[in-house]
Amino acid sequence: MEINIETGLKNRIPEFFIQTLSLLFFPEDNIFGKNKSGNYINIFSGNITKTTAELGVKIYYNTKNTEKKRVINIKDFSSGKNFTAIAGRVFFEAAYEITGIKPPWGIHTGIRPAKFAGAVLESHNFNEKAAIGVLTKKYLMSKNKAELAVNTYKNRVYEVSKNEFSLYISIPFCPTRCDYCSFISYASPKLLKLIPEYLKKLSQELVLLGKLTQNLNLRLKTVYIGGGTPAVLSAEELGFVLCAVRDNFDLDGILEYSVELGRADVITPGKLELLKKHGVNRVSLNPQSLNDEVLKKNGRAHTAEEFFEAFRLIGDFEFRSINADCIMGLPFETFESMIKTVEGVCFLRPENITLHTLCIKKSAELKKKAEYTPADPGLNRVIDMCYNILKSAGFKPYYLYRQKYASGNLENTGFCLDGHECLYNVYMMDEIQTIFGAGAGAVSKLVKLEHGEKGEQETRIERIVNYKYPFEYTANDFKIESVKNKTKLEILRSGIYL
Repeated sequence: MEINIETGLKNRIPEFFIQTLSLLFFPEDNIFGKNKSGNYINIFSGNITKTTAELGVKIYYNTKNTEKKRVINIKDFSSGKNFTAIAGRVFFEAAYEITGIKPPWGIHTGIRPAKFAGAVLESHNFNEKAAIGVLTKKYLMSKNKAELAVNTYKNRVYEVSKNEFSLYISIPFCPTRCDYCSFISYASPKLLKLIPEYLKKLSQELVLLGKLTQNLNLRLKTVYIGGGTPAVLSAEELGFVLCAVRDNFDLDGILEYSVELGRADVITPGKLELLKKHGVNRVSLNPQSLNDEVLKKNGRAHTAEEFFEAFRLIGDFEFRSINADCIMGLPFETFESMIKTVEGVCFLRPENITLHTLCIKKSAELKKKAEYTPADPGLNRVIDMCYNILKSAGFKPYYLYRQKYASGNLENTGFCLDGHECLYNVYMMDEIQTIFGAGAGAVSKLVKLEHGEKGEQETRIERIVNYKYPFEYTANDFKIESVKNKTKLEILRSGIYL
Protein backbone atom coordinates (compact mmCIF):
# COMPACT_ATOMS: atom_id res chain seq x y z
CA MET A 1 0.00 0.00 0.00
CA GLU A 2 1.44 3.36 -1.00
CA ILE A 3 0.62 6.33 1.23
CA ASN A 4 0.88 9.83 -0.20
CA ILE A 5 0.30 12.74 2.18
CA GLU A 6 0.36 16.22 0.66
CA THR A 7 3.58 18.03 1.56
CA GLY A 8 1.84 20.76 3.56
CA LEU A 9 0.00 18.19 5.66
CA LYS A 10 2.84 15.82 6.54
CA ASN A 11 3.84 17.60 9.73
CA ARG A 12 0.26 17.35 11.07
CA ILE A 13 -0.79 13.86 9.92
CA PRO A 14 1.72 11.21 11.05
CA GLU A 15 2.17 8.61 8.31
CA PHE A 16 2.42 5.91 10.98
CA PHE A 17 -1.12 6.81 12.12
CA ILE A 18 -2.44 6.29 8.57
CA GLN A 19 -0.46 3.04 8.27
CA THR A 20 -2.01 1.73 11.48
CA LEU A 21 -5.51 2.64 10.30
CA SER A 22 -4.80 1.05 6.91
CA LEU A 23 -3.96 -2.28 8.57
CA LEU A 24 -7.44 -2.33 10.15
CA PHE A 25 -9.11 -2.24 6.74
CA PHE A 26 -6.49 -3.74 4.41
CA PRO A 27 -4.45 -6.13 6.63
CA GLU A 28 -3.07 -8.22 3.75
CA ASP A 29 -1.58 -5.16 2.01
CA ASN A 30 0.82 -4.45 4.86
CA ILE A 31 4.01 -3.38 3.07
CA PHE A 32 4.16 0.39 2.87
CA GLY A 33 6.22 2.36 0.37
CA LYS A 34 6.63 -0.57 -2.04
CA ASN A 35 3.63 -0.30 -4.30
CA LYS A 36 3.68 -3.75 -5.94
CA SER A 37 -0.07 -4.08 -5.45
CA GLY A 38 -0.87 -0.77 -7.14
CA ASN A 39 -3.05 0.18 -4.16
CA TYR A 40 -2.69 3.65 -2.69
CA ILE A 41 -4.00 6.21 -0.18
CA ASN A 42 -3.84 9.89 -1.07
CA ILE A 43 -4.50 12.61 1.52
CA PHE A 44 -4.87 16.14 0.19
CA SER A 45 -6.28 19.59 0.89
CA GLY A 46 -8.25 22.04 -1.24
CA ASN A 47 -10.39 25.17 -1.31
CA ILE A 48 -8.70 26.96 1.58
CA THR A 49 -10.38 30.25 2.59
CA LYS A 50 -10.09 32.57 5.58
CA THR A 51 -12.69 30.55 7.50
CA THR A 52 -12.70 27.02 6.08
CA ALA A 53 -10.54 24.41 4.37
CA GLU A 54 -11.21 21.17 2.56
CA LEU A 55 -9.56 17.88 3.51
CA GLY A 56 -9.81 14.86 1.23
CA VAL A 57 -8.86 11.17 1.18
CA LYS A 58 -8.74 9.07 -1.97
CA ILE A 59 -8.23 5.29 -1.76
CA TYR A 60 -7.62 2.81 -4.57
CA TYR A 61 -7.76 -0.82 -3.47
CA ASN A 62 -7.94 -3.91 -5.70
CA THR A 63 -9.85 -2.18 -8.56
CA LYS A 64 -12.14 -0.33 -6.14
CA ASN A 65 -11.74 3.37 -5.47
CA THR A 66 -13.44 6.12 -3.54
CA GLU A 67 -12.84 9.74 -2.58
CA LYS A 68 -14.18 11.53 0.47
CA LYS A 69 -13.92 15.23 1.30
CA ARG A 70 -14.81 17.27 4.34
CA VAL A 71 -15.01 21.04 4.82
CA ILE A 72 -13.59 21.99 8.22
CA ASN A 73 -13.04 25.12 10.27
CA ILE A 74 -9.76 26.86 9.45
CA LYS A 75 -8.73 26.73 13.12
CA ASP A 76 -9.07 22.94 13.11
CA PHE A 77 -7.21 22.81 9.80
CA SER A 78 -4.28 24.63 11.36
CA SER A 79 -4.19 22.61 14.60
CA GLY A 80 -2.22 19.47 15.38
CA LYS A 81 -3.87 16.64 17.27
CA ASN A 82 -7.43 17.66 16.48
CA PHE A 83 -6.58 17.85 12.79
CA THR A 84 -5.10 14.35 12.90
CA ALA A 85 -8.37 13.03 14.34
CA ILE A 86 -10.34 14.76 11.56
CA ALA A 87 -8.08 13.17 8.93
CA GLY A 88 -8.65 9.82 10.62
CA ARG A 89 -12.42 10.23 10.39
CA VAL A 90 -12.29 11.09 6.68
CA PHE A 91 -10.01 8.09 6.08
CA PHE A 92 -12.36 5.86 8.10
CA GLU A 93 -15.35 6.93 5.99
CA ALA A 94 -13.52 6.20 2.72
CA ALA A 95 -12.08 2.84 3.85
CA TYR A 96 -15.46 1.73 5.21
CA GLU A 97 -17.11 2.46 1.86
CA ILE A 98 -14.62 0.19 0.06
CA THR A 99 -14.42 -2.69 2.56
CA GLY A 100 -17.61 -2.60 4.63
CA ILE A 101 -15.36 -3.06 7.70
CA LYS A 102 -16.10 -0.92 10.73
CA PRO A 103 -13.33 -1.37 13.36
CA PRO A 104 -14.97 -1.33 16.82
CA TRP A 105 -12.27 0.93 18.29
CA GLY A 106 -12.74 3.47 15.53
CA ILE A 107 -9.71 5.63 14.80
CA HIS A 108 -8.18 5.12 18.25
CA THR A 109 -4.96 3.20 17.60
CA GLY A 110 -3.33 3.15 21.06
CA ILE A 111 -2.76 0.04 23.15
CA ARG A 112 -4.21 1.62 26.32
CA PRO A 113 -7.82 2.62 25.56
CA ALA A 114 -8.81 2.82 29.23
CA LYS A 115 -6.03 5.29 29.95
CA PHE A 116 -7.09 7.30 26.91
CA ALA A 117 -10.76 7.19 27.95
CA GLY A 118 -9.75 8.30 31.44
CA ALA A 119 -8.10 11.42 30.06
CA VAL A 120 -11.27 12.23 28.11
CA LEU A 121 -13.42 11.54 31.17
CA GLU A 122 -11.31 13.81 33.39
CA SER A 123 -11.32 16.61 30.79
CA HIS A 124 -15.14 16.50 30.92
CA ASN A 125 -15.36 16.68 34.73
CA PHE A 126 -16.09 12.95 34.98
CA ASN A 127 -19.32 13.31 33.02
CA GLU A 128 -19.58 9.76 31.62
CA LYS A 129 -22.24 10.58 29.05
CA ALA A 130 -20.16 13.44 27.67
CA ALA A 131 -16.98 11.34 27.59
CA ILE A 132 -18.68 8.46 25.78
CA GLY A 133 -20.12 10.98 23.33
CA VAL A 134 -16.61 12.23 22.51
CA LEU A 135 -15.23 8.71 22.13
CA THR A 136 -18.03 7.64 19.79
CA LYS A 137 -18.34 10.83 17.72
CA LYS A 138 -14.81 12.18 17.57
CA TYR A 139 -12.94 8.86 17.63
CA LEU A 140 -15.69 6.69 16.08
CA MET A 141 -15.56 3.99 18.78
CA SER A 142 -18.59 1.73 18.93
CA LYS A 143 -20.68 2.57 21.97
CA ASN A 144 -19.96 -0.75 23.69
CA LYS A 145 -16.17 -0.21 23.41
CA ALA A 146 -16.41 3.38 24.62
CA GLU A 147 -18.41 2.21 27.65
CA LEU A 148 -15.94 -0.63 28.27
CA ALA A 149 -12.98 1.78 28.23
CA VAL A 150 -14.68 4.29 30.55
CA ASN A 151 -15.87 1.61 33.00
CA THR A 152 -12.45 -0.06 33.06
CA TYR A 153 -10.85 3.26 33.92
CA LYS A 154 -13.39 3.84 36.71
CA ASN A 155 -12.88 0.35 38.14
CA ARG A 156 -9.12 0.64 38.67
CA VAL A 157 -8.28 0.45 42.36
CA TYR A 158 -4.76 1.33 43.46
CA GLU A 159 -2.70 3.64 45.56
CA VAL A 160 0.79 4.67 44.54
CA SER A 161 3.39 6.57 46.51
CA LYS A 162 6.78 8.01 45.73
CA ASN A 163 9.80 5.75 45.90
CA GLU A 164 7.90 2.53 45.21
CA PHE A 165 8.49 0.00 42.44
CA SER A 166 7.36 -3.37 41.10
CA LEU A 167 9.47 -6.28 39.89
CA TYR A 168 8.87 -8.44 36.80
CA ILE A 169 10.82 -11.69 36.31
CA SER A 170 10.82 -13.43 32.93
CA ILE A 171 10.91 -17.23 32.67
CA PRO A 172 10.78 -17.69 28.86
CA PHE A 173 10.46 -21.48 28.72
CA CYS A 174 7.50 -23.80 28.02
CA PRO A 175 7.03 -27.59 28.05
CA THR A 176 5.73 -27.45 24.45
CA ARG A 177 4.94 -24.61 22.06
CA CYS A 178 1.31 -23.83 21.27
CA ASP A 179 0.59 -23.15 17.60
CA TYR A 180 -0.80 -19.67 18.24
CA CYS A 181 2.06 -18.51 20.48
CA SER A 182 4.28 -15.65 19.37
CA PHE A 183 6.11 -15.09 22.66
CA ILE A 184 9.84 -15.60 22.92
CA SER A 185 9.64 -18.90 24.74
CA TYR A 186 11.83 -21.97 24.40
CA ALA A 187 10.12 -25.35 24.27
CA SER A 188 12.39 -27.94 22.59
CA PRO A 189 14.40 -30.35 24.81
CA LYS A 190 17.65 -28.91 23.45
CA LEU A 191 16.74 -25.35 24.36
CA LEU A 192 15.26 -26.31 27.72
CA LYS A 193 18.81 -27.35 28.64
CA LEU A 194 19.60 -23.62 28.84
CA ILE A 195 17.52 -23.33 32.02
CA PRO A 196 20.32 -23.87 34.59
CA GLU A 197 22.61 -21.33 32.90
CA TYR A 198 19.70 -18.94 32.45
CA LEU A 199 18.71 -19.10 36.13
CA LYS A 200 22.29 -18.46 37.20
CA LYS A 201 22.37 -15.30 35.08
CA LEU A 202 18.92 -14.28 36.31
CA SER A 203 20.04 -14.54 39.93
CA GLN A 204 22.99 -12.25 39.14
CA GLU A 205 20.63 -9.65 37.70
CA LEU A 206 18.38 -9.88 40.75
CA VAL A 207 21.40 -9.20 42.96
CA LEU A 208 22.21 -6.13 40.86
CA LEU A 209 18.63 -4.82 40.94
CA GLY A 210 18.34 -5.53 44.65
CA LYS A 211 21.41 -3.42 45.43
CA LEU A 212 20.32 -0.66 43.06
CA THR A 213 16.82 -0.32 44.55
CA GLN A 214 18.17 -0.46 48.10
CA ASN A 215 20.66 2.34 47.36
CA LEU A 216 17.79 4.42 45.98
CA ASN A 217 15.58 3.63 49.00
CA LEU A 218 12.84 2.23 46.76
CA ARG A 219 10.18 0.02 48.34
CA LEU A 220 8.96 -3.09 46.53
CA LYS A 221 5.14 -3.27 46.18
CA THR A 222 4.41 -6.10 43.71
CA VAL A 223 6.26 -9.03 42.16
CA TYR A 224 5.17 -10.80 38.96
CA ILE A 225 6.92 -13.93 37.69
CA GLY A 226 5.74 -14.54 34.12
CA GLY A 227 6.64 -16.46 31.02
CA GLY A 228 6.52 -18.58 29.06
CA THR A 229 5.38 -21.10 31.61
CA PRO A 230 7.25 -20.56 34.90
CA ALA A 231 5.83 -23.81 36.32
CA VAL A 232 7.88 -25.70 33.70
CA LEU A 233 10.76 -25.26 36.14
CA SER A 234 11.39 -28.17 38.49
CA ALA A 235 10.57 -27.63 42.15
CA GLU A 236 14.28 -27.16 42.85
CA GLU A 237 14.66 -24.60 40.05
CA LEU A 238 11.52 -22.74 41.08
CA GLY A 239 12.79 -22.65 44.65
CA PHE A 240 16.07 -21.18 43.39
CA VAL A 241 14.22 -18.25 41.77
CA LEU A 242 12.00 -17.66 44.81
CA CYS A 243 15.03 -17.66 47.12
CA ALA A 244 16.82 -15.17 44.84
CA VAL A 245 13.85 -12.81 45.20
CA ARG A 246 13.70 -13.31 48.97
CA ASP A 247 17.45 -12.79 49.44
CA ASN A 248 17.70 -9.57 47.42
CA PHE A 249 14.47 -7.69 48.14
CA ASP A 250 12.51 -6.70 51.22
CA LEU A 251 9.19 -8.50 50.87
CA ASP A 252 7.65 -7.33 54.13
CA GLY A 253 5.69 -4.45 52.60
CA ILE A 254 4.59 -5.98 49.31
CA LEU A 255 0.91 -5.97 48.40
CA GLU A 256 0.93 -8.67 45.72
CA TYR A 257 3.17 -11.58 44.70
CA SER A 258 2.04 -13.24 41.47
CA VAL A 259 3.30 -16.32 39.66
CA GLU A 260 1.97 -17.27 36.25
CA LEU A 261 1.82 -21.04 36.53
CA GLY A 262 0.42 -21.32 33.01
CA ARG A 263 -0.56 -24.84 32.05
CA ALA A 264 -2.22 -27.57 34.05
CA ASP A 265 0.18 -30.31 32.91
CA VAL A 266 3.19 -28.90 34.82
CA ILE A 267 1.60 -28.14 38.20
CA THR A 268 2.48 -30.29 41.22
CA PRO A 269 1.69 -30.07 44.96
CA GLY A 270 5.39 -29.58 45.65
CA LYS A 271 5.61 -26.48 43.47
CA LEU A 272 2.45 -25.01 44.99
CA GLU A 273 3.77 -25.64 48.49
CA LEU A 274 6.96 -23.74 47.59
CA LEU A 275 4.96 -20.78 46.30
CA LYS A 276 2.89 -20.65 49.46
CA LYS A 277 6.00 -20.88 51.64
CA HIS A 278 7.57 -17.89 49.90
CA GLY A 279 4.52 -15.65 50.27
CA VAL A 280 3.04 -15.89 46.77
CA ASN A 281 -0.60 -14.81 47.05
CA ARG A 282 -1.76 -14.75 43.41
CA VAL A 283 -1.36 -17.46 40.75
CA SER A 284 -2.55 -17.79 37.17
CA LEU A 285 -3.79 -21.06 35.63
CA ASN A 286 -4.73 -20.70 31.98
CA PRO A 287 -7.12 -23.13 30.25
CA GLN A 288 -7.44 -20.93 27.09
CA SER A 289 -10.36 -23.17 26.03
CA LEU A 290 -12.41 -25.92 27.67
CA ASN A 291 -12.89 -27.66 24.31
CA ASP A 292 -10.49 -30.63 24.13
CA GLU A 293 -10.56 -30.77 20.34
CA VAL A 294 -9.62 -27.09 20.11
CA LEU A 295 -6.79 -27.56 22.62
CA LYS A 296 -5.39 -30.54 20.72
CA LYS A 297 -5.58 -28.93 17.28
CA ASN A 298 -3.82 -25.82 18.58
CA GLY A 299 -0.93 -27.78 20.10
CA ARG A 300 -1.91 -27.31 23.74
CA ALA A 301 -0.85 -30.44 25.59
CA HIS A 302 -3.52 -30.74 28.27
CA THR A 303 -7.25 -31.40 28.52
CA ALA A 304 -10.10 -29.50 30.12
CA GLU A 305 -10.34 -32.15 32.84
CA GLU A 306 -6.67 -31.67 33.70
CA PHE A 307 -7.37 -27.95 34.07
CA PHE A 308 -10.26 -28.69 36.47
CA GLU A 309 -8.05 -31.03 38.50
CA ALA A 310 -5.25 -28.46 38.70
CA PHE A 311 -7.73 -25.76 39.71
CA ARG A 312 -9.00 -27.94 42.55
CA LEU A 313 -5.42 -28.62 43.65
CA ILE A 314 -4.55 -24.93 43.67
CA GLY A 315 -7.70 -24.27 45.70
CA ASP A 316 -6.36 -26.50 48.48
CA PHE A 317 -3.50 -24.06 49.06
CA GLU A 318 -5.80 -21.06 49.59
CA PHE A 319 -4.01 -18.43 47.55
CA ARG A 320 -5.67 -15.04 47.84
CA SER A 321 -6.39 -14.79 44.11
CA ILE A 322 -6.46 -17.17 41.15
CA ASN A 323 -6.52 -15.91 37.57
CA ALA A 324 -7.69 -17.90 34.54
CA ASP A 325 -6.94 -16.82 30.96
CA CYS A 326 -9.19 -17.68 28.02
CA ILE A 327 -8.47 -16.96 24.34
CA MET A 328 -11.32 -15.78 22.14
CA GLY A 329 -11.18 -16.74 18.45
CA LEU A 330 -8.91 -19.79 18.45
CA PRO A 331 -8.98 -21.80 15.21
CA PHE A 332 -11.60 -24.60 15.23
CA GLU A 333 -13.43 -22.88 18.10
CA THR A 334 -17.11 -22.16 17.55
CA PHE A 335 -18.92 -19.21 19.07
CA GLU A 336 -20.96 -21.63 21.16
CA SER A 337 -17.76 -23.27 22.41
CA MET A 338 -16.28 -19.90 23.44
CA ILE A 339 -19.38 -19.07 25.45
CA LYS A 340 -19.29 -22.49 27.15
CA THR A 341 -15.63 -21.94 28.05
CA VAL A 342 -16.35 -18.61 29.72
CA GLU A 343 -19.40 -20.04 31.50
CA GLY A 344 -17.36 -23.04 32.68
CA VAL A 345 -14.51 -20.95 34.02
CA CYS A 346 -16.92 -18.46 35.57
CA PHE A 347 -18.65 -21.30 37.42
CA LEU A 348 -15.37 -22.12 39.21
CA ARG A 349 -15.26 -18.55 40.62
CA PRO A 350 -11.57 -17.68 40.24
CA GLU A 351 -11.02 -14.16 41.51
CA ASN A 352 -9.66 -13.02 38.11
CA ILE A 353 -10.71 -13.99 34.58
CA THR A 354 -8.88 -12.52 31.61
CA LEU A 355 -10.28 -12.74 28.07
CA HIS A 356 -7.63 -12.43 25.37
CA THR A 357 -8.44 -11.99 21.70
CA LEU A 358 -6.38 -14.29 19.48
CA CYS A 359 -3.36 -12.40 18.18
CA ILE A 360 -1.34 -14.11 15.46
CA LYS A 361 2.10 -12.68 14.68
CA LYS A 362 4.69 -13.79 12.15
CA SER A 363 6.56 -16.04 14.57
CA ALA A 364 3.49 -18.12 15.45
CA GLU A 365 3.35 -21.61 13.95
CA LEU A 366 -0.31 -21.09 13.17
CA LYS A 367 0.59 -18.30 10.74
CA LYS A 368 2.18 -20.91 8.46
CA LYS A 369 -0.78 -23.28 8.46
CA ALA A 370 -3.34 -23.24 5.66
CA GLU A 371 -6.28 -23.83 8.00
CA TYR A 372 -5.79 -20.51 9.76
CA THR A 373 -8.26 -17.82 8.68
CA PRO A 374 -8.86 -14.35 10.16
CA ALA A 375 -11.61 -13.85 12.71
CA ASP A 376 -15.26 -13.98 11.75
CA PRO A 377 -16.86 -10.50 11.97
CA GLY A 378 -19.23 -11.94 14.57
CA LEU A 379 -16.39 -12.42 17.09
CA ASN A 380 -17.01 -8.96 18.53
CA ARG A 381 -20.64 -9.85 19.27
CA VAL A 382 -19.64 -13.12 20.98
CA ILE A 383 -17.01 -11.36 23.11
CA ASP A 384 -19.65 -8.87 24.22
CA MET A 385 -21.89 -11.80 25.19
CA CYS A 386 -19.03 -13.24 27.26
CA TYR A 387 -18.49 -9.86 28.93
CA ASN A 388 -22.16 -9.84 29.92
CA ILE A 389 -21.83 -13.35 31.39
CA LEU A 390 -18.94 -12.17 33.56
CA LYS A 391 -20.65 -8.96 34.62
CA SER A 392 -23.81 -10.87 35.58
CA ALA A 393 -21.66 -13.13 37.77
CA GLY A 394 -20.21 -10.17 39.67
CA PHE A 395 -16.97 -9.64 37.71
CA LYS A 396 -15.95 -6.14 36.66
CA PRO A 397 -13.47 -4.99 33.98
CA TYR A 398 -10.41 -3.33 35.49
CA TYR A 399 -7.58 -3.93 33.02
CA LEU A 400 -7.64 -3.41 29.26
CA TYR A 401 -5.16 -3.35 26.42
CA ARG A 402 -4.95 -3.93 22.69
CA GLN A 403 -2.39 -5.63 20.47
CA LYS A 404 -1.42 -5.24 16.87
CA TYR A 405 -2.75 -8.09 14.68
CA ALA A 406 -5.51 -9.01 17.16
CA SER A 407 -8.44 -10.75 15.48
CA GLY A 408 -11.12 -8.28 14.50
CA ASN A 409 -9.06 -5.40 15.95
CA LEU A 410 -10.39 -6.47 19.35
CA GLU A 411 -8.96 -6.27 22.85
CA ASN A 412 -7.76 -8.13 25.95
CA THR A 413 -9.76 -7.44 29.10
CA GLY A 414 -9.12 -8.47 32.69
CA PHE A 415 -12.14 -8.99 34.95
CA CYS A 416 -12.09 -9.46 38.71
CA LEU A 417 -14.25 -9.81 41.76
CA ASP A 418 -14.22 -6.78 44.07
CA GLY A 419 -10.91 -6.35 45.85
CA HIS A 420 -8.98 -8.74 43.60
CA GLU A 421 -7.52 -6.43 40.97
CA CYS A 422 -4.06 -7.47 39.83
CA LEU A 423 -2.11 -4.39 40.92
CA TYR A 424 0.92 -5.25 38.81
CA ASN A 425 -1.21 -5.27 35.66
CA VAL A 426 -2.67 -1.86 36.47
CA TYR A 427 0.72 -0.34 37.36
CA MET A 428 2.29 -1.74 34.19
CA MET A 429 -0.49 -0.82 31.77
CA ASP A 430 -1.20 2.66 33.18
CA GLU A 431 2.54 3.40 33.54
CA ILE A 432 2.14 4.94 36.97
CA GLN A 433 4.92 3.13 38.82
CA THR A 434 8.53 2.20 38.06
CA ILE A 435 8.84 -1.45 37.09
CA PHE A 436 12.16 -3.26 36.94
CA GLY A 437 12.28 -6.22 34.58
CA ALA A 438 14.73 -9.10 35.04
CA GLY A 439 15.41 -11.87 32.52
CA ALA A 440 15.35 -12.28 28.76
CA GLY A 441 12.96 -9.93 26.96
CA ALA A 442 12.11 -8.05 30.17
CA VAL A 443 11.59 -4.29 29.99
CA SER A 444 12.29 -1.90 32.84
CA LYS A 445 10.02 1.16 32.83
CA LEU A 446 11.36 4.05 34.84
CA VAL A 447 8.58 6.45 35.80
CA LYS A 448 9.66 9.98 36.65
CA LEU A 449 7.61 13.01 37.63
CA GLU A 450 8.53 16.29 35.97
CA HIS A 451 7.02 19.76 35.83
CA GLY A 452 6.02 21.34 32.52
CA GLU A 453 6.62 24.89 31.41
CA LYS A 454 3.44 26.07 33.17
CA GLY A 455 4.26 24.17 36.37
CA GLU A 456 1.89 21.30 35.62
CA GLN A 457 2.91 17.78 36.63
CA GLU A 458 4.00 15.50 33.82
CA THR A 459 5.07 11.87 33.73
CA ARG A 460 8.17 10.81 31.85
CA ILE A 461 8.80 7.17 30.95
CA GLU A 462 12.28 5.78 30.26
CA ARG A 463 12.72 2.19 29.10
CA ILE A 464 15.62 -0.23 29.46
CA VAL A 465 15.20 -3.37 27.35
CA ASN A 466 17.00 -6.62 28.18
CA TYR A 467 18.36 -8.93 25.51
CA LYS A 468 15.43 -10.65 23.82
CA TYR A 469 16.52 -14.29 23.57
CA PRO A 470 17.75 -16.49 26.45
CA PHE A 471 20.99 -17.39 24.66
CA GLU A 472 21.76 -13.66 24.16
CA TYR A 473 20.81 -12.88 27.74
CA THR A 474 23.10 -15.52 29.19
CA ALA A 475 26.02 -14.60 26.90
CA ASN A 476 26.10 -10.82 27.44
CA ASP A 477 26.35 -8.22 30.16
CA PHE A 478 23.09 -6.80 31.44
CA LYS A 479 21.65 -3.97 29.39
CA ILE A 480 21.14 -1.94 32.53
CA GLU A 481 24.93 -1.78 32.88
CA SER A 482 25.70 -0.92 29.26
CA VAL A 483 27.09 2.39 28.01
CA LYS A 484 24.01 2.72 25.79
CA ASN A 485 21.85 3.15 28.88
CA LYS A 486 24.16 5.46 30.81
CA THR A 487 21.80 8.42 30.44
CA LYS A 488 18.85 6.33 31.61
CA LEU A 489 20.77 5.19 34.65
CA GLU A 490 21.49 8.82 35.52
CA ILE A 491 17.77 9.56 35.22
CA LEU A 492 17.06 6.58 37.42
CA ARG A 493 19.49 7.64 40.12
CA SER A 494 18.30 11.24 40.24
CA GLY A 495 14.61 10.77 39.50
CA ILE A 496 11.50 11.28 41.62
CA TYR A 497 9.41 8.13 41.56
CA LEU A 498 5.74 7.49 41.89
